[in-house]
Amino acid sequence: MNAARAGWSLLLAAGIGLSLWQWREATESPQRHGGHTHLHDDSGKPARLHAWSPADAAQVVLATPGASLRLRRGAQGWVAAAGQTADGFDAEEFLALFSQARSDRALVPQPDQPYGLTPPQLRIEVLDASGAKLASLDVGELAPDGLGRYVQVPGEPEIRIVPNYQTRAPLAAMAIAAP
Repeated sequence: MNAARAGWSLLLAAGIGLSLWQWREATESPQRHGGHTHLHDDSGKPARLHAWSPADAAQVVLATPGASLRLRRGAQGWVAAAGQTADGFDAEEFLALFSQARSDRALVPQPDQPYGLTPPQLRIEVLDASGAKLASLDVGELAPDGLGRYVQVPGEPEIRIVPNYQTRAPLAAMAIAAP
């Protein structure tokens, strides 16, 4: 009987120890977790990068180090600026997806790591009718897992990882390889 009691006591002590370890891990800063953290909103979904509505968007600007594409919302839909083409790029569909862009991972930048953000492979800007920025995002390289892409909201110190599908259409529109 003493052996059974000792076994249950040991199991209880192990459970308490694991609970304390998990509590300690949850309260530490992201730097203690390999430089990343997981970001979620109150409903448990990954946090949105920006808060805006696609209906408010009047312009989309896609820019690479060597070129740019400006689209404006017109009476007949989205139109590329004079002399530019946006073959196969559906701005309305992109805005519906981009307005919901979410990231559940943020990294503290490491100076020896390539992220493809200096300069960014692509900068995405969404402007309203008055020219005010609704959203801006620098897009970098594909993450090592092949499913995410490094991005950075200009002005934020951390680098985020978003699902690659969220940036595939604008990368393709600017003829940047997007697996």
